[in-house]
Amino acid sequence: MKQLQTIGNLREAAAHGPCYRGWLVIVAATALAFSNGCGSSTASHLAYVAAGENILAYRINNKSGTAQALIGSPFVAGTSPSSVVVHPSNRFAFVANQGDSTISLFKIDSASGALTEVLPRTTTGFSPAAMTLDSGGSFLFVANLVPGSISVFSVSVSGALSPVSGSPVALAGSPDGLTLTQAGDLLFVPVPAFSAIYAFTVSSGVLTSAGAPVIVSGGISTLAVDPGGKFLYAPNPTTNTVTAFNIQSGGTLTPVPGSPFSAGTTTTTLPVAAAVNPAGTFLYVANSGSGNVSQFQIGSTGALTVFTTPTQSAGTTPRFITIDPDGKFVYVANQGANSISEFSFNTDGSLVSGGNTISLGASPRSLSLTK
Repeated sequence: MKQLQTIGNLREAAAHGPCYRGWLVIVAATALAFSNGCGSSTASHLAYVAAGENILAYRINNKSGTAQALIGSPFVAGTSPSSVVVHPSNRFAFVANQGDSTISLFKIDSASGALTEVLPRTTTGFSPAAMTLDSGGSFLFVANLVPGSISVFSVSVSGALSPVSGSPVALAGSPDGLTLTQAGDLLFVPVPAFSAIYAFTVSSGVLTSAGAPVIVSGGISTLAVDPGGKFLYAPNPTTNTVTAFNIQSGGTLTPVPGSPFSAGTTTTTLPVAAAVNPAGTFLYVANSGSGNVSQFQIGSTGALTVFTTPTQSAGTTPRFITIDPDGKFVYVANQGANSISEFSFNTDGSLVSGGNTISLGASPRSLSLTK
């Protein structure tokens, strides 16, 4: 049965021609990744999601958004995988293993989407919780919880990792994520314990402090930057608001006039994560307490205006939100429901549910999509 299904997948690929591409969803209790071979949308995608102790893999129908588990899924990583990212080449993926403080390298089978781990694993700082790659896939950035630090690795053509000079860089507290500008020249790191944002300039993977950390009123959580690198958005869980910043040359942050902006009308909204669409015109904020997503239009100054319908319902305890590179689907990870909710866009940019939910059986922790 396994061979027949694999052959069927190959026949499906052949039927779509040489530019057929799959979106691979890698769920590493935190992450979801979509891989794409030719650079244009086709009938389906392969996606990898990391959840619990496993990497789950799905084929996503690019029209309906429905997900079908791949043969061989789930795939085993290290202990307590916390973050997963797919390399822009779509040839391999990295998984941060929080329990054993390592990074796994997986090769991605271009035909079946199966993952094969390449040993040995790379040692990083203690308890890695989040990762991000630059757009060219040359450098991997890793957020380590204890003690708070950022490790940076150069990535070879085979996916092998080598520490960058000066890595790791110490922080005064545990980071809650990593947000890199699309140009790859600035890295922003939220530290919730001090309600602070650290900013670094990036040159060949080397991090240089952009000044003293910016203290944010109302708490801090996972950040979002617009594609042009002009605005930074910080959800504030304590005050149920979103603080908006102008990003100045060198990484200096200045508040956007009118900021902070309300993320909800209840005291239990608890905004925890944000994402900007590929055009840089809309912001979506996952609200952990109210189980929904706030939706905003982004003005020319970076100011936020809520839609007529200010929120869209998600699942229980949404923790992060990711938009696919084609700007067609939005994925919201619901930690309380062990699921991922999928949304598409109305013509005005507001979200609409297509009724598709990926049930994981374990709590999702991160989401990463291929270009």
